[in-house]
Amino acid sequence: MNNISMYLKDITQAEYHRVYKKLEKYNLVNGQANLLTIIKENDGANQNELASLLNVRASSMSERINKLEALGYIYRMVDDENLRCKRVFITLEGKKAAVQCNRILNEFEENMFRGFTKKEIKNLEGYLEKMVHNLEK
Repeated sequence: MNNISMYLKDITQAEYHRVYKKLEKYNLVNGQANLLTIIKENDGANQNELASLLNVRASSMSERINKLEALGYIYRMVDDENLRCKRVFITLEGKKAAVQCNRILNEFEENMFRGFTKKEIKNLEGYLEKMVHNLEK
């Protein structure tokens, strides 16, 4: 394993220990916390719109949405104009949890990028984007 792969693994482990442990209080994992904050910012979006915002397949959203609904953080309503479409709305409890999740995720990111310049972060984003693109081929 080269150094870069090892560092990426270390980042993932650090994220688990710092983020996942704090999210346990809300019975969430990172992907669900991200989705909850996206729903808070896009209240009333449908599943396809949410999937697009997270850059994932709509089919992979079902399990996350079901979990958030079971926790009472969101609810779904049928769209009046398209009865086959369900809109996703955040509850008061979901808003409270989303604020805390956002705080936890931002805190981790701030710690991770402490001492980086904006240019260094932008360069890193570009490198990582290129790596993801390479892996999608």
